[in-house]
Amino acid sequence: MLRLLLTINFMLFSIGLMAENNNNQVQQQFKSFTAKITGSKVRIRSAADLDSHIITQLSKNELVLVKEDAGDFWGVAPLSNAKAYVFRSYIIDNVVEADRVNVRLEPNLDSSIIGQLKSKEIVAGKICAENNKWLEIEVPNDVYFYVAKEYLTYAGDSTFYTKMQSRKQEVENLLNSAYFITQAECKKPYDEMLPHEAIDSFDLIIKEYSEFPQHVQQAKEGLALLQDNYLQKKIAYLEAKANISHMEKDELLKAVEKANTYDEEIEVATQNPNKNLTNKMKFWKTVEDALFATWTTFHPEKRLNDFYKEQEINSIAVAGVIESFSQGIKNKPGDFIVKLQDPTKKAFIYSTKVNLNDFVGKRVTLKVSPRPNNNFAYPAFFVNQVEVQ
Repeated sequence: MLRLLLTINFMLFSIGLMAENNNNQVQQQFKSFTAKITGSKVRIRSAADLDSHIITQLSKNELVLVKEDAGDFWGVAPLSNAKAYVFRSYIIDNVVEADRVNVRLEPNLDSSIIGQLKSKEIVAGKICAENNKWLEIEVPNDVYFYVAKEYLTYAGDSTFYTKMQSRKQEVENLLNSAYFITQAECKKPYDEMLPHEAIDSFDLIIKEYSEFPQHVQQAKEGLALLQDNYLQKKIAYLEAKANISHMEKDELLKAVEKANTYDEEIEVATQNPNKNLTNKMKFWKTVEDALFATWTTFHPEKRLNDFYKEQEINSIAVAGVIESFSQGIKNKPGDFIVKLQDPTKKAFIYSTKVNLNDFVGKRVTLKVSPRPNNNFAYPAFFVNQVEVQ
């Protein structure tokens, strides 16, 4: 009987040892890889089960570094902005003074424990702003968080994650710098603005960092903000000077002439020469030339026809009755008014493409592009097309 018991114990010990060796071998053989999130608002948890604490939510196409296989979950490295907390009394001069010191998700004793620190470990951190009894530290390297496997797909090896993190840092630095410059330039008067550095940075992000769509969208918004501010200030600058000097006007016309070099533009100019413009239309042509010259600052490879194509693509439709607006008011944003379908609403309008005088008193549908209203009560528009109802 004794021999039988000894034999059974030996067999159980051997089986346990083999299981432990197999487990260690599996862990040693596992290779980290980069994975992409395939869903929206995918939860990342503190443990490999659905009852564990939710750390945060990940957006579609975000990348994570997978570190271990945990059944129905992948264990992933903490995100770069993840923080953890330890009780300050256990850390003296950045050295852990106790064994198995709990690392928590938040600076309170009710928060989830995500790891432990060993005695004599070196810890760099800062006093927590929310609770000065706690120290805020980086999440330890041996701590993993967990994402359900069904929401991840292979994106590359572990080096791909490192590469993409580096590019993400690059695009964030570019974006922050561009926005900082934009804010500084927007505070300056028009004749002191130097927007080119910010323009180049926004343009670089849009062209070279398409794998970060959120950053590209922010770059487009920043560029639009800068362009709008620049245009508004230029128009105000020109209007504030009752009479533009001959030298300034010649420089403006030269800028337009230089941009207007394509045969297509020459053909358009031939078909619609300036002699067909009314006096009212000629007045607004100077304003439109200024807008176009400024627009080329942001679109150096574009021409006049491109400018008006963009205006038409982004135009909106308004309907109403056109009336002449002949009052001699300074800085008026149009020489016609369109009374909209709501009788309490109006809009200033002008055009260099359509003789609006031919449509006075008629109910029309207009394709229009927004223009500065110079702080008048009603909005202002440039008319691209007119259709009589």
